[in-house]
Amino acid sequence: MIAVENQAPVSENAIPKDASGGFVVPESNAFGQSFRDYEASVRLSIVENCYRLNHINQTYDFVKKTREEYAKLNKAEMSIWEAIELLDSFVDESDPDIDEPQIQHLLQSAEAIRKDYPNEDWLHLTALIHDLGKVLFHSKFGSLPQWAVTGDTHPVGCAFDESIVYHKYFKENPDYNNPAYNTKLGIYSEGCGLENVLMSWGHDDYMYMVAKGNGTTLPSAALFTIRYHSFYPLHTGGAYQYLMNEEDRENLKWVRTFNKYDLYSKSSVRIDVEKVKPYYESLITKYFPEKLRW
Repeated sequence: MIAVENQAPVSENAIPKDASGGFVVPESNAFGQSFRDYEASVRLSIVENCYRLNHINQTYDFVKKTREEYAKLNKAEMSIWEAIELLDSFVDESDPDIDEPQIQHLLQSAEAIRKDYPNEDWLHLTALIHDLGKVLFHSKFGSLPQWAVTGDTHPVGCAFDESIVYHKYFKENPDYNNPAYNTKLGIYSEGCGLENVLMSWGHDDYMYMVAKGNGTTLPSAALFTIRYHSFYPLHTGGAYQYLMNEEDRENLKWVRTFNKYDLYSKSSVRIDVEKVKPYYESLITKYFPEKLRW
């Protein structure tokens, strides 16, 4: 259970749905290719190398140690918008679909979802901040390599599912042959709940910790979406469902809805930042303190 004081509720009439109405799912990405095509992407060598390093280095011990370090939230103090601006020059090496700065992806996702869910402002803000954990690449946060910041996430401490992209590189991960970690359940029990599962380290889990640690009033569905939006093996591949509990299954509906906007809103057509900034600043004020510990 994700417990946050003064947590805002999701509207009773808010129902997760497929992207529709104001948002039209495009047939191709910014490069004219299918989305998440890891074979034809013009950025193939960059993307594959990022995942190779991710799969080799994301061990249970690495994740546990790194998560404990960043859970201290003692790297910086800044506002949400300052964090957004910090990402202005960052391009995600794990993303085969776009090489635009992150601030544009955040606004494209938020504006697309805003059209279909005009009354769910928590969802608009979730879209805006979902990738802010990528500040981990910055020198203020230790300049972590992209394999420890970006990319799809997966559990550690149990077997690496075949559905994980570039699965072949896990054979070089020390946990791959460790009998404590290479079985279906590994160190976990069936139905234990994702809250009790250690995920590969990256921007998802970090932004979740920042939001929760700073007392956000966003609803649990928002926190769950932030934490697991890159968990493609689960929400797209259907893997690891045996680790979920009932609360996870309910919140997963929102992740699957959100994913359509996160993935398909990526475009080379830029959003006018100054035009939409006042609206999103009002949401930040509503759900977060002025300054956050990171």
